[in-house]
Amino acid sequence: MRAYVVWALIGMIGYSFTTLFVKLAVRTGHISSFAVLAVATAMVAVSSVATAIMRGELAAVPSPANMVALLWACATGLSLTIAVSSLFRALALGPASVVVPLYGMFIIGGAALGVLFLNEPLSLKKVAGLTAAVAGPI
Repeated sequence: MRAYVVWALIGMIGYSFTTLFVKLAVRTGHISSFAVLAVATAMVAVSSVATAIMRGELAAVPSPANMVALLWACATGLSLTIAVSSLFRALALGPASVVVPLYGMFIIGGAALGVLFLNEPLSLKKVAGLTAAVAGPI
């Protein structure tokens, strides 16, 4: 199995448990979705920075050549902030069985953006898989 498939499966499992843990945390009414997000985000930030430092991938001062990549990283942070904040708020307000399939449609958006902007090939097999992903929750 290709490494990226393994990592994608690990990510899928992690996001699946994230949904469960958010619902368990907020259902008592003693903690808000944004408090849960603050704790979770702090944990992700600390572990990500520590990993990047240990791997020697985080320069103290980015070189001019890396500025474009740094700007894309900032755009990533902004879009992820919006996405995850919205997910946690939606989970606090509604049932996971409705929220998760709707939120999961980001898979279609990400695939479409890859084809449109990254020149990734679109095969009949990929179209069939994306169609199945859309039809599944219906």
